[in-house]
Amino acid sequence: EQVDTRHPELSEDERNSIATQIAIGALRYFMLKYTKPSVIAFDFRDALSFEGETGPYVQYAAVRATNIFRKGGYDPDTFSPANVNFDKYLSGDSGNEIWELWLASAKTTQVVEQCIATTEPAYLAKHAFQLAQAFNIFYHRHPILNEPDPQQKEFLLVSTAVVRRELIRVLGLMGITVPSVM
Repeated sequence: EQVDTRHPELSEDERNSIATQIAIGALRYFMLKYTKPSVIAFDFRDALSFEGETGPYVQYAAVRATNIFRKGGYDPDTFSPANVNFDKYLSGDSGNEIWELWLASAKTTQVVEQCIATTEPAYLAKHAFQLAQAFNIFYHRHPILNEPDPQQKEFLLVSTAVVRRELIRVLGLMGITVPSVM
């Protein structure tokens, strides 16, 4: 119903495909976010929520990052900055915030190794949620496509590309795909 309401312009097959991706993401994330000894009381309404620690919340962050590139006319998979002074944008208070975003993105391999060593996939789900949260905070604080300084805009786009790549990677490791729209 949500996909039908939000995207009536899409064909029925496209809407069904997106709804299926979201439903599968919701279910898989819900099942993976709990540690092994947890007793789970499944509530599909909670699992499907676009807010809070859910699969759709993480999927939405990845879709949002992709949409930034789509709206700006860039390819997120091949985007690279022309000439950005990273030092300039990684200092000060806003620089610390962006460092935290980059560091969270860089933790994916470590978290995967932790999951394997402990046979506990809940750590990966938690990492995905935290990365999505960090990206959403970043997105709301920085007008990426409206940034007037071209170098800072490129830096913000690179930061978005890094997080997008890691969100898609983490979701993929959990067997969750990222729909084209949400």
